[in-house]
Amino acid sequence: MRNNIFLSLILSMLLLTSCGKCIETNLTNEEKEWFLVYEKGQTMIFKSNLGHLDTLVVVEKVKQHNNSDCNYYGIGPMQPEIMFITFKLKNCNNESYCEGGIFISKDEADKIFNPSFRLFGLSYSQGYANLLSKETWCVLKTTKRKYTNVYVFEDGINAKSFGRGYLKSFYWDKKEGLIRYDTSEGEIFELLKK
Repeated sequence: MRNNIFLSLILSMLLLTSCGKCIETNLTNEEKEWFLVYEKGQTMIFKSNLGHLDTLVVVEKVKQHNNSDCNYYGIGPMQPEIMFITFKLKNCNNESYCEGGIFISKDEADKIFNPSFRLFGLSYSQGYANLLSKETWCVLKTTKRKYTNVYVFEDGINAKSFGRGYLKSFYWDKKEGLIRYDTSEGEIFELLKK
């Protein structure tokens, strides 16, 4: 009798843990387009209006599904495809403000998602501001070239600064990636080469 109860309990637990069906979501080509610009190990060099150079290195580029083992009851039914890129300043004095990156997670199958961005403590995500739209992009002319589809992320407008407020804004082109960032002290760094 005890064996039957024990066996019934084990079978019930197996049925409960296996009856949930997970839904794997996949990013669209349009959503993935934000991530085509960089590869792991790639270097970007920025030059400021004061003659200073900053070198950023892509240290991580990941594409995967979260909840890959379908923990239906613990995490939920979604297995969202995610992508992220992380880059770091090659020489940095304050580790907390040395990184930047872009991240996206396809949390629902039938909805278009925009990426989140962060650079040296200044972050943009759909939680802080409205969706990326034509109203958040502009034409930008730098000393090297003209960009016609640039997204501007500015502290207090559509981005939020965490920490000491080093950056005032940064500029991202969907096809070229990070092209400019402005410090709170007025120094402007533009992409020199990648």
